[in-house]
Amino acid sequence: MLLDRAATLATKIHTYQKLRNTADEADQFATRATQFKNVALLMTGLRETLTALSEAGVPVEFEPSDGVGFAGKARVLREAIKADPVKLNDPPFDIKHAFTDRLNGIANAGRNAAIAAWKAYVDKRADFGADDVLSALAQVPQFRTSVARIRQIRSNVVAFGADLPADPKEAIAKLDTLINEHEAAWKSLAASDIPSSVVAFIRAAANSDALLSSYTPEVQMWLESRNLLSAFRIKLR
Repeated sequence: MLLDRAATLATKIHTYQKLRNTADEADQFATRATQFKNVALLMTGLRETLTALSEAGVPVEFEPSDGVGFAGKARVLREAIKADPVKLNDPPFDIKHAFTDRLNGIANAGRNAAIAAWKAYVDKRADFGADDVLSALAQVPQFRTSVARIRQIRSNVVAFGADLPADPKEAIAKLDTLINEHEAAWKSLAASDIPSSVVAFIRAAANSDALLSSYTPEVQMWLESRNLLSAFRIKLR
């Protein structure tokens, strides 16, 4: 009787050990699956982002570090697992430090490059020149409403560079609309009691298109009378 009980206990212990080992292997497989899933999502997202920016006309200067080498490791790992799934828990290289962590780093570097490229694109579109002229015009009561509108549009344009858009083409279309509104706001700049030559000069100066010939005595006198001369500079180009 005692021997039978001992044999039964030995069988139970063996079964328990086998189940525990199986559970441990399952946990290891689950860990690997999570590692691969996370890095796959990051890399897929990066590829979609770079493609969307490129198709929208915003090139990103980014070259993955040793991309060919990591592709080779992925193939080696895939073939090893195909031959023996247990190899997933005994890989030919350190999966975390030599593979998934490095790929995470590449994905983050690629996203940072994409953010920098998008911000540079927006900054270029938002290059409306110095605010000297706007600040000067804000001192003239007749122009304050127009100046406030122009400043709001500029602020809205700059805000586009704060983060990557989900749809770059759509974002650029909105940028185009804002920039058209900005141009329209400048063109509509007017005041009934301000000489037309002064208004024309200010509009042109805001776009850096004012000719020296447009700086007439009438314009000079009007600017001097309001202490606005210092807001304008002559640029040789």
